Amino acid sequence: MKNLRQCILLLFASTALCGQTFTRLASFYGANGSQPYFEALVQGKDGSLYGTTESGGNSKACKNGCGTIFRFTPGGTLESLASFDQTDGASPYAGLILGTDGEYYGMAYAGGTGGDGTVFKMSPAGALTSLHSFSYLV
Repeated sequence: MKNLRQCILLLFASTALCGQTFTRLASFYGANGSQPYFEALVQGKDGSLYGTTESGGNSKACKNGCGTIFRFTPGGTLESLASFDQTDGASPYAGLILGTDGEYYGMAYAGGTGGDGTVFKMSPAGALTSLHSFSYLV
């Protein structure tokens, strides 16, 4: 009986938390990215949050864009910093990490010279560099 009371209490506590109000701060519309990967935002030294989108951006190399890297500033501005173009990677499906050198590092699961993804870095100014291309050989 004690376990049942704990479960019911937990249910009421979680229901109260679900009643929160959310406010949209920014929207992705394709050119600035789409399908953002928000589960792994990284905070930069400037206080902004950095992340990736799986598609969107301004590259025509992929049907729906090859993905972007974005910054969300403390002031509430969403900025697209880099667009993947297939040669430097496509469809980053993970977040970024901030290196001790101040550069942002990540992986894309497609694109690159081998076609099977890349490891890349981006400078705080948005310069995107492919560090390694993966190639699956049969």
